[in-house]
Amino acid sequence: MLDMMIGKRRLLTAMGAAVVLAAITGPAAWAADAKGDPEQWIVEISNKILEDIRTDAQLSQADPARVRRFVDEQIMPVVDFERMTRTAVGPKWRQATKEQRKELMDLFREQLIRVYSGALATVKDQTFKLAPNRVKPTATDAIVRTLLVSPGKPDMRINYRLKKVKGEWRIIDVDVEGIWIVDNYRTQFASVANQSGIDGLIKTLREKNEQAAQNASK
Repeated sequence: MLDMMIGKRRLLTAMGAAVVLAAITGPAAWAADAKGDPEQWIVEISNKILEDIRTDAQLSQADPARVRRFVDEQIMPVVDFERMTRTAVGPKWRQATKEQRKELMDLFREQLIRVYSGALATVKDQTFKLAPNRVKPTATDAIVRTLLVSPGKPDMRINYRLKKVKGEWRIIDVDVEGIWIVDNYRTQFASVANQSGIDGLIKTLREKNEQAAQNASK
């Protein structure tokens, strides 16, 4: 089953993952921070995006065109999405052609948008703060541990796995309440790819996305 099993609790944690993946207001505005302290960078951009969602009616209501434009213009430049997709697909990625890799990236992106965009409406008065970080960043890798704080509710643990790409930090995975998003998809994708190969995985992802689009239009 390709979709994550997300109940009410998982939907709330999915909101956290969506915020993490959307935690940028524009690459130029954050270019300096992306080269510096990863902990400060993560907290600042996460809180900024919470504010943006609260003040952008189309984004908070998960308007499909607005969410896709936001992803293309403001998220993709600051996540290493090829690495994320490659990790999610696993060893079969090496067998994929250039065209297949591009399609896998497009379909994976679409699935992430579909799964998480609906949770944007749950953004109210939450804020991010740093949690105690046991792992210190190296020259090229870091795990930043944060808490999503919502008044009257338990804090939500959200951790970021970062890697430096050409001197700037990039998000490569997100851990929401103990579930690494990319690793979780890797488990799901592997069962399909091992049985049906890259073409089978592409076909399954395409069908899932098309079915979701049909359901959304009803």
